[in-house]
Amino acid sequence: MKYKNISLIDRLKPHYKQILEKQNLKFPEIVGQISQDLENVSFVTDLKYKTVLELSFILGSKNPFIYFKDK
Repeated sequence: MKYKNISLIDRLKPHYKQILEKQNLKFPEIVGQISQDLENVSFVTDLKYKTVLELSFILGSKNPFIYFKDK
């Protein structure tokens, strides 16, 4: 049986989604790239380093694991 992997964009905690939406007004290119990367990845460990740095810049924490709900 195959399970569908849930993308990180779907696992993003609601308050971080709100922050991303607000920051999209100031930094649309960065938030757009973050969103695209989160849609294409199911595991935090698969994120590109660039995306982790951008998440840190936009959301404020250097630990990307705190942004997402467990499956």
